[in-house]
Amino acid sequence: MFALALTALVAAAPLSSEPSESSEPSESLEQQAILHVAREFERVGRRLPAKDLALTEAARRLAREALDPQAPSGAPDLLAFTLALSDSGSTDPSPRTFFIRAWAHAHAIETFLARTDISAEPATHFGVGVATVDERASLVLLLAERKAELQRFPRAFPRPGVSQMLCGALVPPLNAAELYLSLPDGTVNRLGMARQDGPAFCARLAFPQSGGYTVEVLGNGAKGPEVVALFLVDVGGPRERASVEAVDEPTTLAEARQLILARINRLRRAHRLNPLAPDSTLEGVAQAYSERMAQEGFFAHVAPDGSDVRSRMATAGSAYGSFGENLGLAGGPLAAHAGIEYSPGHRRNLLAPSFTHAGIGVVFQTVDGQPRALVTEVFSAALLAPPADPLEEAYKAIDARRKKSKLPPLERSEVLEQIALDHVRRALQLDTPKKSLPGSSLYERVFQALPEMDATVADFYVAEAPTALAESKNLLEARHRQVGVGILRGDSKTFGKDRAWIVVIYAAPR
Repeated sequence: MFALALTALVAAAPLSSEPSESSEPSESLEQQAILHVAREFERVGRRLPAKDLALTEAARRLAREALDPQAPSGAPDLLAFTLALSDSGSTDPSPRTFFIRAWAHAHAIETFLARTDISAEPATHFGVGVATVDERASLVLLLAERKAELQRFPRAFPRPGVSQMLCGALVPPLNAAELYLSLPDGTVNRLGMARQDGPAFCARLAFPQSGGYTVEVLGNGAKGPEVVALFLVDVGGPRERASVEAVDEPTTLAEARQLILARINRLRRAHRLNPLAPDSTLEGVAQAYSERMAQEGFFAHVAPDGSDVRSRMATAGSAYGSFGENLGLAGGPLAAHAGIEYSPGHRRNLLAPSFTHAGIGVVFQTVDGQPRALVTEVFSAALLAPPADPLEEAYKAIDARRKKSKLPPLERSEVLEQIALDHVRRALQLDTPKKSLPGSSLYERVFQALPEMDATVADFYVAEAPTALAESKNLLEARHRQVGVGILRGDSKTFGKDRAWIVVIYAAPR
């Protein structure tokens, strides 16, 4: 057990009922916007989020940049958005953003005050920023549902070769934090924890070379892993701020799949990895999940019914060596994928050497009059050969072990097999791999069914493969003559998903 004294990044400011007099138009507009946020959350009965200094600073910077004559039209691009959040000291990975730019101050605030969807989703922290140049004005609102509190961490180090401890705590019910660090060359390392106690954690981050790093914290919960914190660190000087290339977003599923896969393979080739080939089965899994999230109104790796990518792959009916899943949500498919590439945890899937195939699923939506794309990326290693019959594999393992020990083969008993199968089925339902279950004795059932037997013994395994039973000492007993195996694969809260539950019964005649 250990305790963390977390440095809060929150400063809750009191909200006055009337905007105060100010010589700066932006200050007056900000106060009006803050009051509107408060009223909207009160109107729907949601808890008012706390005004956050870091989000406020980021919102003001984004508002200023929006009025730059060189700035492109529309909302800030992903790079500018991430830099503003990180440089301000924020760790919130993806705040909801409301962006307004107008040719008159009054138009900007009037447009914002007309918004009634600000409180449509819960938020714990917010920041408002307004910038004005002559008569022009821009307004940015950032709303975050914070799921991790981190101690302050530097955003820059003057020279490489340094390391520093990062500590924090996940907001319940999230637990079991994972920490990823993306290096300047694009590789991604999953870091070991120096300390971890439930939601609280500490890890040491090392910065061995100059360049830009991305730090990401994941929390695990009922919806699967979630990105709960993300920020950038510059070492040896500020990173080069490359200009953002304007892109035309695809408007069809076929074009989106082609362009996203091309970007994935361009990234993989830059890291000397094999390109991924499109796979129709993976495309079906990815597309079906994007459509389900869009229809049911959720965005998570674990669906409301508890199913995850493993079960979705199993339902597809194909056996793959390994697989991974990325999810992205943005104004267009390429923007959604860009967000995936910025995330070290998701980037790790993109650069996994073992993956050979990919499937892309995209759903195009319009939300509040704005385009939105929901992207699912599913990756897999090469297709495996069809799995062998686990029951036959178990019997083969027993025969091979007996032969190696120069013992006679065991006779396969249908009676023992049926008893074993019935017992393992009940044990899996009870999530208890025991030889004796309530109201049922395995050995009594054997003697009742086969009174000619003098002795019987059983082994119970929960394992990855049925061949694990080959290490049993019972199968090397010389007097045993008959054997029966019962196998079921299933999910267990105690032993994990898709495990083989195995009962083997040996019997010796009188």
